[in-house]
Amino acid sequence: MLAVNTLVGAVLVVSAYGLKDHVLGWISWLGGAIVGGFVGWVVVPELTAAPPAGGERLLLAGAAVLIGTVLGRVLIPLAARFAVSIAAFVFATLAVLVLTAGESLLRQFYRPGASGADAVAVDAAIESSLLSQPAFQRFLLIAVVVGAVAGLLALRYYDSIITLSLVALGAGLVATTVPVWRAVAAGEPVAFVEQATLSNPAFAALFVAGIAVQYVRHSVDGLGGSDTLA
Repeated sequence: MLAVNTLVGAVLVVSAYGLKDHVLGWISWLGGAIVGGFVGWVVVPELTAAPPAGGERLLLAGAAVLIGTVLGRVLIPLAARFAVSIAAFVFATLAVLVLTAGESLLRQFYRPGASGADAVAVDAAIESSLLSQPAFQRFLLIAVVVGAVAGLLALRYYDSIITLSLVALGAGLVATTVPVWRAVAAGEPVAFVEQATLSNPAFAALFVAGIAVQYVRHSVDGLGGSDTLA
């Protein structure tokens, strides 16, 4: 387990950009097969008037797995691309709203002198029509524009975002094994579940190193061109 986690993490850190399409492909195949198998084995027999026999149910599940695998390979990458874009839009919009209108909203609905449930002015929050306030409308418009730009950028630099995510995943896997490797080097008893904790310095160093490796290896192919990490 220790060696496998370290090896998988190191491979992701070093080869995230080259593996991104393969990883997403595996997830698409596997996800589609699992959903298709569940639909064919559980959902469809429950919807039919007469439950199919064992052989028929197995055949139905097998056909659903094949169909789900093909559909998953087509649809999951598209869903992932739009999910990244939508997530960027939502987080950017909320971040701008918090930075611009957050303090005024807090003053309106929060009572610093009160404690517990009384600290929040629930009645004022329910009765207030924020959308009718010109100041909030301006803040909301700015937030939506920023969120839309962030969503388009996320869609544009989707490959780079997936690469960064894989690098972070690999760095996290390796950084989690660092305390265990220290125990191994010190000759202490190894208990992977108890000793495996995230080492923040190791994670930061591996993440930065992984980004540098991806940029050096693939700057000509895409990271330094249309799909730059920066």
